[in-house]
Amino acid sequence: MSPSLLDGRFVLLLFVVGCTRFLWPARHYTLIGAIISAALIGWASPLTAVTIGVVVICFVYPIHRMSVRGISPKKYLTVGVCGLVGLFIWTKAVRQYGQHTLLENWSLAGVIGLSYFIFRMIDFLHIQAITKVDERSPIPLVYYGLFPSTLTSGPIQKYLDFKQQLAAPALLTLPLIGTAAYRITRGYFRKIVVAAAINHFVVKLLGAGHYNFLQSALTIALLYTYFYFDFAGYSDIAIGFGLLFGIKVPENFRKPFQATTVSEFWRNWHITLVDWFRDHVFIPLGGMQVSRLWSAGLAFFIMVLCGLWHGLTPPFIAWGLWHGSVLFLEGVSGLKPVPPPKRAGPKYWWRILSTNALVAFGSIFFLPNAAEIGKILKGFVTLW
Repeated sequence: MSPSLLDGRFVLLLFVVGCTRFLWPARHYTLIGAIISAALIGWASPLTAVTIGVVVICFVYPIHRMSVRGISPKKYLTVGVCGLVGLFIWTKAVRQYGQHTLLENWSLAGVIGLSYFIFRMIDFLHIQAITKVDERSPIPLVYYGLFPSTLTSGPIQKYLDFKQQLAAPALLTLPLIGTAAYRITRGYFRKIVVAAAINHFVVKLLGAGHYNFLQSALTIALLYTYFYFDFAGYSDIAIGFGLLFGIKVPENFRKPFQATTVSEFWRNWHITLVDWFRDHVFIPLGGMQVSRLWSAGLAFFIMVLCGLWHGLTPPFIAWGLWHGSVLFLEGVSGLKPVPPPKRAGPKYWWRILSTNALVAFGSIFFLPNAAEIGKILKGFVTLW
């Protein structure tokens, strides 16, 4: 069993716990939330709960305390971020290549949601280095790291946003339960019904031995649509369960299909991941302050990092290079989204179509079989 929002037992327990939150003493909300989160995750995956707890209490929190005391805060921030990034790279490498080496028994490769956890911890270390965050106890940080709604696949909530809500979590009222139930139901419908139906057609198309232009284009379009309904559905579920626990989880999608540039698309698709890279990579490295060429180069670099974040494999690297190249060209050319007053007419719809086509093309790099990717690409030069 794993702490997945698709595991019936885990979901049922999460729902029951969320609906009985009114029994929690308000002044002990953070402590009780941390204990219950640890118990839920520990019941589903003891390795995950123990690993995250150890990393928070024995590594991240001590670095925070030393930083607060003024003992070379920048030095310890660097140590903390490098340690977390190293852990991330190590576990990614083990999952991808460890089955054929002495690394195959490395247990941390089995930790659920480690990449999202690491991103949250880096956000905490960064924000505590530039603000007056002073946690006298690791309990809020444990709750932040183990929050069951967003553990496995996000959204990536900023620490300050989460911390502010700990002081005044949303009251468990009938309207809130109704809103949560709607988001959870919509999420499961998107993921289990719509995404599953699309996936059925994708599998059929991938089973074809030969592709022509139409089949290749249709396969890519269906893959693109599948990824939206699958991930947007998960985000709905996470937001709904977050509400039951009194925490408003940030939105992850904002009408991405209406984007008129690829950069606008990425501001509206997996919003919390893009915001994370903006806050922790793009802005610290100069962002828009140096030159247009520099910011375009940073956009390219970030998309390559996003590809590596998905997996240390050639297809994911190709995905990052593809999106990075498109963003780089948009950046150096100064291409801007169509302003709201002009969002009508053939030119506007052409911009939407071309943007979605560019993004959708990258979907093929999520296919695990390189030979299948090659066949789909070859289909674009075959009319019949």
